[in-house]
Amino acid sequence: MPLIKPTAIVIKLDCVTGLDTARILSRHEIPVIGIADNPKSYFCRTNSCREILFSSTTDKNLIETLLRLAKQFETKPVLFPCSDESIRILSENREILKEFYNYVIPDADVLDLYMNKRNFYRYSLENGFPIPATFFPSNMTDLEDIMKRVSFPCLIKPVIKTPNWYKHFKHKVIKVMSPEELSEAFVKCSSVGESIIVQEWIEGTDSDLYSCIFYYDKDYKRNIAFTSRKLRQWLTDSGDASLAQECRNDSVLKITEELLGKVQFRGIGSIEYKLDSSSGRYYITEPNIGRPVSRIGLVEDAGVPIIQTMYCDASGLPLPSHNGQLYGDIKWVSLHNDVLSAWTYYKKGELSLWGWIKSLYGKKSFAVLSIRDPLPFITLAYIVVQGFCKRFLRKIYVRLKS
Repeated sequence: MPLIKPTAIVIKLDCVTGLDTARILSRHEIPVIGIADNPKSYFCRTNSCREILFSSTTDKNLIETLLRLAKQFETKPVLFPCSDESIRILSENREILKEFYNYVIPDADVLDLYMNKRNFYRYSLENGFPIPATFFPSNMTDLEDIMKRVSFPCLIKPVIKTPNWYKHFKHKVIKVMSPEELSEAFVKCSSVGESIIVQEWIEGTDSDLYSCIFYYDKDYKRNIAFTSRKLRQWLTDSGDASLAQECRNDSVLKITEELLGKVQFRGIGSIEYKLDSSSGRYYITEPNIGRPVSRIGLVEDAGVPIIQTMYCDASGLPLPSHNGQLYGDIKWVSLHNDVLSAWTYYKKGELSLWGWIKSLYGKKSFAVLSIRDPLPFITLAYIVVQGFCKRFLRKIYVRLKS
């Protein structure tokens, strides 16, 4: 009798992480149901899901949707949260959900430690882990003192990434170049109810940014660790990877193992690092835990079945036998974002057209582009071309009018 595979529920399908997670599960012939916020998202044009439901993935509506959905299954499905907000709401309701679903997420105290930047950076500082100089202003008096000690440029980060932060600031961090900009940004953050940290800017290029993606099983044992580096990112100063490549980096791996070894960790995540170009020292820049990260497709296409491992561990099935990194040279490309990144460097005189083309050579894993699942990329391309045409026609109209 064939084994009936439990269904995987991908929460926050309408993002690159959700899309890639659904595609990976589907490739392993695992039935997938997606839950998304935005019905109009091009990510939701995927053929990787047997069904897509639309619900908020950031509040109690998600829990209500999951409890309604649970009635149709004989075998417990496996939850795959794909955003910080979805992992938080699942954690808050884990006792209710465990009767109906399987999942592997960090314990609540570990989530609070790693997802709250104030907690995480203080913990790292107290335990001797390498972090950039970090400050925690709560009022203007604190900020004035920080201005005397921090060098510029520097970064402002939210204590907790929330939809409210992205609503007002669009990007995950703010780079400020002067005390005046820092003061203005602090006032704006305070006015919209966002607590922040101020952090030293580490000198270096996009290719000085590294990460270690990992999976620890239900018994807190490490199954997978995968190191890679960014080659370009969008936004160019402080964005997400647009071109990345797997690599071997024992220094990053060692710090990650020591950091996670201090707590009982289980689940999936990554730790991001930056190599200081002047000192040659690696600094922890950000943890992302409890969910797959944007380059999860790179890990899988490099032959490391991290999503399948998480699925099997949660379901009580035998884990894949091969999960060690092979240290090839596969690249991961978010093509539409890499065009924007490359164009920025081209305008600065730092990248030629031929240089960009050469950088894409080799075996590749794509973020949205897929021959097996073409509609998300086709829809995205249509949106991009449509937007370009509208801007072009608007410019012509303005010129003719003037």
